Parts: sequence; structure tokens; C-alpha cells
Amino acid sequence: MTIHRSVRALSRGLALISELNTSGPSSARQLARGSMINRTTCYRLLQTLQQEGYVTFDEASALFSLTPQVRRLSEGLSTQDLSRQAALPPMFILLEQVSWPSDFAVFELGRMMIRESTHSFSPFSVHRSMVGFGRSLVRSALGRALLTAARPAQRREMLGIAASLVPEDAALAHDRRYINRLMARTRNDGYASSVGETEQGISAIAVPIGGVGPVIGSLNVVFFTSAMTTEVAARRYLRNLKRAAQDIEQRWQTARTSADTPSEGRLAADGRRLARKSPTH
Repeated sequence: MTIHRSVRALSRGLALISELNTSGPSSARQLARGSMINRTTCYRLLQTLQQEGYVTFDEASALFSLTPQVRRLSEGLSTQDLSRQAALPPMFILLEQVSWPSDFAVFELGRMMIRESTHSFSPFSVHRSMVGFGRSLVRSALGRALLTAARPAQRREMLGIAASLVPEDAALAHDRRYINRLMARTRNDGYASSVGETEQGISAIAVPIGGVGPVIGSLNVVFFTSAMTTEVAARRYLRNLKRAAQDIEQRWQTARTSADTPSEGRLAADGRRLARKSPTH
């Protein structure tokens, strides 16, 4: 990606939003001091943010505050966005360890949709890119790992969606004995596997990725069926695969907590404002 010079005004505007988020309602002087921005520049930036609807000014107190519109900047940040951001760094570490490519996938519209992949970076991949491609919920290692780790209610819902939206998977999704057998094998092996069931000549092993609540996705290692069996692949790579999955879980939980939890400074500022407003007895 071409590196361009940063836009200084944008950086300063974001710095003011960050300072207001941390400190709560503040005067222009306080914001200029806290963000280390010249006061005249600070006034111009605040006026722009006010015109765009992100900042409001209380004439009675002469304090600037953030508006609810600021929340819209993060409303589009979904669980899938967070999980994708968490997945790629551990996947590159896994690639360095095993050389074979891997995919991170989430359940969507009856399939396992690949959201991140290292296929384009692996010397052993025949695929240029896999991001955006779907894999079967019931025939792929990615799907089997997710199904086995899911809660019963979540599993039933996913199988029902797959049966209704993916015609080629409908019969297997409705076959309770088949589902029970594949889950029993996955639990017994400690990983999910598939051999030529999603693509001829391609095998994979996979493990689920948990989150806070329902399982969020799964991670695989993909290899040529002629190169090794799934049992051999598990002996060689399962430990690294599970470590990568655990790293993704930890990174995802940290990102989710950061997105959901107000900063300590903001909480303290809210407390001070409430204290000032509370009547004395």
C-alpha cells in the first residue's frame, strides 16, 4: 500500500474527540491543554466538529461535550469485524510454523464463510486467495469444528439454516445420525477433519474458536491429500493450530472488551458530573 503523508487536521480532530471521551465536558482551554493543540486551532476544530454534529456546546457552562452521533462511528463494528482483526496476526505466526495455508471462517447464510486466509502467502497453496469463499457446514473441517463446539440450540439453528439455504447440504444437515457421528469423531480426535469432501485432492484439520458466549468461528490448516493423512497432519501441526486459535480468542476478547467498556477516565468524569449535579442534604 502506498504511504501518504498524514492529514494533520484529521489527527488533531480525532485527538479532541479522544480527549472529550476521556475527560467528559470540557472547556476549550482544557481541551487545548489536554490534547496539546494550540488554542486557536482547537477552537476551529471544535467548531468544525460542532457543525458536523459530533460535538455540542453548552453556553451556560461554556463546556464542549460529545453528542450521541459519536457512537455511530463504532456501531458498524460487528463481532465479525473484531474477530477478523484478531485472526490475522496469529495466522501469520501459524504460517511461519507449518508453511501450509490456513483459513479463518465464520458461519453465515448456511455456510462457513472465509474471512481471513494465508493462502496467498503460502508456498504450498494452489489458491491465490480464499477470502469471501464459502465452505460446507457439514462437509468441511471448518464447519465440523464449529458444529461440534456450538451449544445445542445454536447447532440446531445453524443446521436448519444450512438445510434451507444450501440445497446440496440439506440431506446431511437433516441426518441426525450423521451429525452425531461426525461430532463424536471430532470430540474423540480433538480436532475436525475432512478429506477431499470440499475439494478433490485437498484435506484439512480444524479447531473451533470460542468467544464470550457462542463460538465465533473456526481455524484450519489445509494441505494436499497426497502429502499426508489427517492423522499425520494432526501430529505435526495440531499443537500450533490450537495455540493460534487460543491467541485469536484472547485477542478477540480483548478487542471486544475495549469496544464495549468505557474508559476509566470517562467513568470518572461521569462520576464527577453526577456529583456536581446531585443535591446536597
